[in-house]
Amino acid sequence: MRRRGFTLIELLVVIAIIAILAAILFPVFAQVREKARQTACASNMKQMLTAAMMYQQDYEEKFHRLLSGTRQFNNDPNGPDQAFGAEDMLMPYVKDRKVFSCPSDNIPRDDCTGPNGIWFPISYSWTHYEASEWHDAATFGVCAYYPQYDSRPQAVIGRPAETIVLYELWTTVSYGRYMAYWRWDNRNIADPSWPDAPNAFCFNWCGNCDARMTIGAHQKLTNFGFADGHVKNMNRKSIMYWPWDLTAARQFRRNLIHWDERYKGN
Repeated sequence: MRRRGFTLIELLVVIAIIAILAAILFPVFAQVREKARQTACASNMKQMLTAAMMYQQDYEEKFHRLLSGTRQFNNDPNGPDQAFGAEDMLMPYVKDRKVFSCPSDNIPRDDCTGPNGIWFPISYSWTHYEASEWHDAATFGVCAYYPQYDSRPQAVIGRPAETIVLYELWTTVSYGRYMAYWRWDNRNIADPSWPDAPNAFCFNWCGNCDARMTIGAHQKLTNFGFADGHVKNMNRKSIMYWPWDLTAARQFRRNLIHWDERYKGN
C-alpha cells in the first residue's frame, strides 16, 4: 500500500498553527520569567532590609548612611574601593554581594576603565535625608549623605509599614567599587517624567552622554522596601501626591517616602 505524504497546503497550515501558538505563548513565557526575576529582586531587598535592622541594633538604632567619609576616584580597575557606601556598611550583615544586584537590571556598569573594574553592580538605593531648608520639599528620606547630618533613627519613623526606605535605581554609576548610587531629590523616585526600565535617560560620566539611569521596573511596577522590613511591588507614581512642592508639604499630602507620620494620610 502506498503511503500518502503531507501536501504543501497541509504543511503550510501546520506551520501557521505553530506560528500562532508561538505568538500567543512567547509573551506569556516572558511575563512568567520577568515575574520570577521580580520575586528574586524583592527577596534581595528583604535581605537588605533585614541587614539594615541588624545594623541599627549595633549603631544607636539609626539607619546606615549613604556615604561615610569622602569619595576618592582612581582609574585602576584593581585599585581600592572609591567610597565607603551603604553596601559596605551592610555587607557584614548580608555577607553575599549578589544580594545587591537585581536579575532584571541590565544597565551596563563602567568605572571609566571598563566593566572589569566595577566589582559588582548595585541595583538598589536608599532614600536620602538632609535636615536643611530642602527637607520637606526634597530630602525627606532616612539615610544621610553629607557629614553634618545623621540618618534617621528607627524610633522616629512614622508608621514604618507605610514608609519607603529602599527602591530600585538602575544606573551605570552604581557598583561595588564605587557606591550604591542615590538621588539627592527623593521626588525623582515618583517623578512621572522619569523613565521606567527598560527605558533610560543618558548623562555624562566617562564621556558625553555615555551613562544610563532609570527607575527599576518589572512590567511597569517597581519594588519598594519599607521601614518595617516588607517589600511591595507598586506603581511608583502612586507613592506620593504629585506635583510635590512646599505647598503639598504644608498640606501634609500623602507621601510614602517621608519619614514623618503626618504625611501618611490624604
